[in-house]
Amino acid sequence: MKQISNKQAKRNREISKIKQSLSPYCAICGKPAVDAAHLVPKSMYPEHYTNPQNIVGLCRECHNRYDNNLAFRRKQKRLIERVKSFDECAANRYFRL
Repeated sequence: MKQISNKQAKRNREISKIKQSLSPYCAICGKPAVDAAHLVPKSMYPEHYTNPQNIVGLCRECHNRYDNNLAFRRKQKRLIERVKSFDECAANRYFRL
């Protein structure tokens, strides 16, 4: 079994705490949330990986649509404003505003 670094273990603990504080309902449609989703992806914005403002609960369907459909993502005005509150440049780039 691969051992994780202390840095990654710390990040995992931070993410776990954030997940516990999320609403049990999808931030988009209101159905039960099953995923903790990054509003701007950790691959593009690793500095926001453990930012609580960048993580919301989503149902699987909304999570898939949000990640893979720019037109759907651009309709999520409340989530766009949330991203703008901590990184306006990331919001403009990721949502192509």
